[in-house]
Amino acid sequence: MKQFLLSGLAGALALLAPEALAQAQATLGTSPYVETFDNLASGLPAGFVVYTAASSGALGTAAALAPAPALWNATNAGFKNFASATGMLATATAAEQTAAPNRALGVRQTGTAGYDPGAAFVFQAANTAGKTDLSLTFRLQSLDNATAPRTTSWQVDYAVGAAPTAFMPVGTGVATGANLFTSNAVTVSFGSTLDDVAGPVWIRVIALTASTGSGNRPSTAIDDFTLRWASNPSAPVLTATPAVLAFGNQPLNLSSAAQTYTLSAANLTAGATLTTAEPFSISKDGTVYTTILNYSAADLAAAKTVSVRFTPTAPGPATGTVVNTSAGATARTVVLTGTGINPNQIVFNFNGCTGSTTLSDGFTQVSVVGPQVWGCTTFGRDPNAPAGTTAFPSGVQINGFANGTNVTNEDWLVSPPLNLTNSTFPLLSYWSRTAFNGPALRLLASTNYPGTGSPTAAGVTWTDLNAAFPAPGTDRWTQTQNVDLSAYKTAGVYVAFVYNSTTDEGARWTLDDVVLTNSATAPPPTLAASARGLSFGYQAVGTSAVQTLRVSAANLTGPLTVVSSDPAFQLSKDGTAFSPSLSYPAADAAGKTLAVQVRFSPAAAATAYAATATVAAAGAPTAAVALSGNTYDVAGTLEVVNWNMEWFGSPAAGLGPPDKNLQAANAAAVFRGLNADVYALQEVVDTVRLRALVSALPGYAYRVAYFGSNADDSLDADYAGAQKLAFVYRTAVVSNPKFSAFFRSKAAQNLPDYSYWSSGRFPFVMQADVVLNGVRKPVTFVAIHAKANTSPTATSYARRKSAADELKAKLDADYAGRDFVVLGDFNDDLDQTVTAGVAPPTTSYSAFTADAANYPSPTLQELSLTGKQSTVAYNDVIDHVITSKSFYNSYLKGTAEVQTGIAGIIANYGTTTSDHYPVLTRYAFGTVTGTRPRAAAPLALYPNPAGPAVRLEVPEAGAHLRLQVHTATGRLVLDGQGTAAQLNQQLNQRLGGLVPGVYLVQVVGAQQTYVSRLLKQ
Repeated sequence: MKQFLLSGLAGALALLAPEALAQAQATLGTSPYVETFDNLASGLPAGFVVYTAASSGALGTAAALAPAPALWNATNAGFKNFASATGMLATATAAEQTAAPNRALGVRQTGTAGYDPGAAFVFQAANTAGKTDLSLTFRLQSLDNATAPRTTSWQVDYAVGAAPTAFMPVGTGVATGANLFTSNAVTVSFGSTLDDVAGPVWIRVIALTASTGSGNRPSTAIDDFTLRWASNPSAPVLTATPAVLAFGNQPLNLSSAAQTYTLSAANLTAGATLTTAEPFSISKDGTVYTTILNYSAADLAAAKTVSVRFTPTAPGPATGTVVNTSAGATARTVVLTGTGINPNQIVFNFNGCTGSTTLSDGFTQVSVVGPQVWGCTTFGRDPNAPAGTTAFPSGVQINGFANGTNVTNEDWLVSPPLNLTNSTFPLLSYWSRTAFNGPALRLLASTNYPGTGSPTAAGVTWTDLNAAFPAPGTDRWTQTQNVDLSAYKTAGVYVAFVYNSTTDEGARWTLDDVVLTNSATAPPPTLAASARGLSFGYQAVGTSAVQTLRVSAANLTGPLTVVSSDPAFQLSKDGTAFSPSLSYPAADAAGKTLAVQVRFSPAAAATAYAATATVAAAGAPTAAVALSGNTYDVAGTLEVVNWNMEWFGSPAAGLGPPDKNLQAANAAAVFRGLNADVYALQEVVDTVRLRALVSALPGYAYRVAYFGSNADDSLDADYAGAQKLAFVYRTAVVSNPKFSAFFRSKAAQNLPDYSYWSSGRFPFVMQADVVLNGVRKPVTFVAIHAKANTSPTATSYARRKSAADELKAKLDADYAGRDFVVLGDFNDDLDQTVTAGVAPPTTSYSAFTADAANYPSPTLQELSLTGKQSTVAYNDVIDHVITSKSFYNSYLKGTAEVQTGIAGIIANYGTTTSDHYPVLTRYAFGTVTGTRPRAAAPLALYPNPAGPAVRLEVPEAGAHLRLQVHTATGRLVLDGQGTAAQLNQQLNQRLGGLVPGVYLVQVVGAQQTYVSRLLKQ
């Protein structure tokens, strides 16, 4: 029953919509038809309906109008009765707006599902019989000029028929918002497309794409809706319905099943001619097909059924038309679409997936438990942007986190039936990504699912294919290749992606580009590890800690091995017997996910450990997992954390996690878990909440910057809602703190610095004495929150670089030889910039990286260059630490860590707490004994970025050095051995065949491993 009920009122409205709309049709009399909306207090006029979740392929969900007069700047979502902008000023009072007799039909968009995008004003006419040359004029009004900086684009489109599934745009989009108060006249002409239509006609004003910018969304209204036409009731008329025939996927050189449309006529003075072109053909009887048909006027005295067939000869999308003409009558065009597919490779790309839960490509969603379901998303996989941070149509998605909480769900995404009877090696591949914590997807196969109904019904059996999926929270597109379906060589095979969420965890999963290939050869072996690295942090000598590494393998031809490079890290299959290496027979590993227990048992005090767990199998690219830990006693070290708290406590809608109390509780859990000595915080908004948080931490004090973006001081009206920097510190370790700011002055708004530092978000400075083990040192902590990569990104990059250059110059001039640390949200990586379009991609902090001897960065060496990420959604490290040369001597090498572990104990950390992870670095004063050589050191590559040639330098001799080169996604593209000279030769031979991008280059020697990133231009 859950599937029928959908989700409460919204589902009921959707189910009742056809009947409601039939009652709402307007009858067009004489031209023009005019609606002024002045009587909205009594409800919507006849012919008008409002919708949410509308798209180019779906009406969406019928919504209700709030008939009482509404104010332009009211920020609650909904369709409203606004005062028209006509004759009004933007400064009109609430009383003036309420009393205004001239009204307009409006909507306030918010982040509420279905409003942005998807809000639509819909007009439906019963028909346009005897009417031609329709045109529409109306006023599109932007009404909130104070609290709505976002911009929304509105489009007029139309469709015909009782239940349209394809709307056609007409004219160009017109924008509202941007804090503007406007009333623009919009005129569009429908030409002959709506001439003499016998069935219902739909005209919409719709927000098809998401709003742009930040802050509140606009209040938008339409007014003076005027439809004009010409009339000639005795004119010859042709009618063809439906106007669109979609054939979907069709194997090459095979004719599709016929689809039909109905051709009817009135007042003809001559016969009708129908024309189309290959790969489409038409027929009167469904047997004999051609590209031209003729009907006499007498034939069309009664409506005729025309059959259309699609016979593709080339792979890819195909479009065509059937043009129906007769002398004196407006030509009627039936649009034809289809996709030719290679029968040996069927691609399900979901590009036609535009409805909310009406999926494309033959896939269906079946909900077993819970209200959330698989649905279309505009955030599909963009092959040119693996991070997928912007919309790219289309994919399918589900999220068990809804309305601020996790919800229990079980939902199946089921394929169309697959005929694998004559296949050799049927192989399934797909792209997936996941954000936030939650159970992994499962991929199942069935040969007796009937194609409809519950997949868990009695008698239906499914087999788990143990397919690989990306690790929780990684939020990057990952391809799973060559899932072998050879055990299912029959017709009527279904595969299903099964999603589960609980009240504790609800991940977001997105799928795209599912491909079924009939391969002539067996699939190659594949390996995958659930994490790029395991960080154990501090562990006392003589104790142990265990973490789980999940390894999946497929199509193995030999045993799978997992080998640790350091005896301090031991491996186990069962958590009881540990050893430096494990071996699994192919039969035990193939098609399974193995839980490898990794135990860290350090033996040396005051030591940083770094090693690698290498997963290998014959014929498969190896997977290298970085292992790290240390034995530096936290009682004698300084732990420093920098953390962007994401609009902490902001009361503004859409800024930060929605549940502010939960965010504060989770932040407290992070502080207690990390137990650091100094915290440099960014994006603190609610200072009262921060005070309460610190008050609950015995032995800590705090200070919040008295300025922020667009806020000169704490008395500024913008201060309360501004992002502010702050320090929290342990008073037993940090004493005599003095707080100040770099570059700030009362005339800051008139200085270039103001723009450099994100409109007044200047560096916040704490100068204090740090006491460790009886040693007192004055240390300067410089917290920064640099300019973000907002559009235009080139300008943002230039502002950020100017700020970095200025900061470097100040430190050179005033802090040379002193102990200091610069830390915070740099909004850029240090190895190369994250800003697209900068060539070469030099970091905006090049002033520092070019002087690395005096400004070393622990996070560059140990996080960026090892492929870590400091945010939930992006693959780069943008939260960094740079120290002075002298203070770097106190840094404990190998202790820089992105604290994903502490984030992992918080359900849905990325949506409830912050979009950034805390970053930890550790320091000790005096001589630190027992330090062993690091197992990973920087690899020298010249030049870098590289063109057609590059040179690597390794400080080790020998004939058994091993070279490995991985892509940014972890794919091995070079694996060689030999002397340094031979490795150089192998690297340059391979370099020419590599596409431009970032690669991880690793050389394993007898003494240690050397790693660096290489940018291939």
